[in-house]
Amino acid sequence: MFRKLLLALAAVCLMTGSAVAADAFPNRPITIVVPFAAGGETDLVARMLADGMSKELKQVMVVQNIIGASGVAGISAVTGAKPDGYTLGVTPSAPLAMHPHMRKVPYTLDSFDFVGRILKAPYIVMVAKTAPWNTLDDMLRDMKTNPNTFFFASSGVGSVPYFAMMDLFKKAGAQVRHVPFSGDADAFQAIAGNRVQVYTSTAGSLDQYDVKGLALMDATRDPLLPNLPTVKESGVEAYYSQWMPLLAPKGLPADVKATLSDAMRKAMQSPEFVERLHKLNLVPGYLDSKDCRTFVEEESVRNAEVIKGLMAK
Repeated sequence: MFRKLLLALAAVCLMTGSAVAADAFPNRPITIVVPFAAGGETDLVARMLADGMSKELKQVMVVQNIIGASGVAGISAVTGAKPDGYTLGVTPSAPLAMHPHMRKVPYTLDSFDFVGRILKAPYIVMVAKTAPWNTLDDMLRDMKTNPNTFFFASSGVGSVPYFAMMDLFKKAGAQVRHVPFSGDADAFQAIAGNRVQVYTSTAGSLDQYDVKGLALMDATRDPLLPNLPTVKESGVEAYYSQWMPLLAPKGLPADVKATLSDAMRKAMQSPEFVERLHKLNLVPGYLDSKDCRTFVEEESVRNAEVIKGLMAK
């Protein structure tokens, strides 16, 4: 009888152990949704992060591009997924912190749990290398002297580059006309043909296109571009950046969030990840889950105020 009891207890222990092992997170591939096309900056960063986290979690992480509605389609796919840690998202700032202040979208910041922030990359005021200006002051002086003569590009009304340029010119007292494009490639092509004179993008564009940077749209200089002045040095406080969080549907279990956050932090600390970001002229900007949420909420409030002020013109 005693022997049978021991055997029964052993069987229960084995079954319990097997169940725990089967339920251990992650035990199957994880999908990272990117709401923009493959090959863009967000996509490249997401794939770098997926590579690094896969090694830490010892599990496959795949990137799925779901495009449409300026990023809203992909973000909505994340909010509609089960909050079990197997569907995550990487997005730039606009779908989270700008679009909700301009039109109705099927989510709010409360629709997400934030695993952490990946980076924060300030925008740069860029002109053609052949442009006559070598400083932001030079450009603004000409634009204020000749109102409505010059043109700025954006990746569409309501995009971060659009509001960044609008805010810059409003605060500088310059009247510059707007020409929207579908993205960076078209905007920089227009700069090359002098159809527009200025655009703003992140540092990776400096190497990719035939342009030069006049000013960083931040309060402090970038360690990777120490010779590039800030807009603040020209007396204009128009600060805009491209930032990207790793997020999940609301309701992520605490232990799963902790596992993902730890893997993310370790992946981002690896020399390989840092080097790959540096090749895009980007630097890691890790924030943990709590600090990431605080950052995103503050950015959303700030953007709402900027949008309200500019739309009131």
